Amino acid sequence: MQDANAMTEARVRALAAGLGEADLEWLDRLAWNDAAIPDIRSDDQLADYRRREAALNRSVAHLTFAERAESPEGKLAAALGAAAANWSDRDEDG
Repeated sequence: MQDANAMTEARVRALAAGLGEADLEWLDRLAWNDAAIPDIRSDDQLADYRRREAALNRSVAHLTFAERAESPEGKLAAALGAAAANWSDRDEDG
């Protein structure tokens, strides 16, 4: 479970970086858990994942590498990037 203060800070940073309320609701449904990122099922969903990943990365750009890796946003950005890579590589897994 995430610290409430850390989650509030993460939400503020994510909004400032360009995520909208719908994106925050999506992250809230996942409990901001990087292990809960669903697999991508469409190219439209891929675009959403990449957009969210970019915004989350912007939200922690001011942090050190270690701080980014420990932040909820950094973990989620990495998970979204991994899901995007898996989708992009799906045709190569033959």
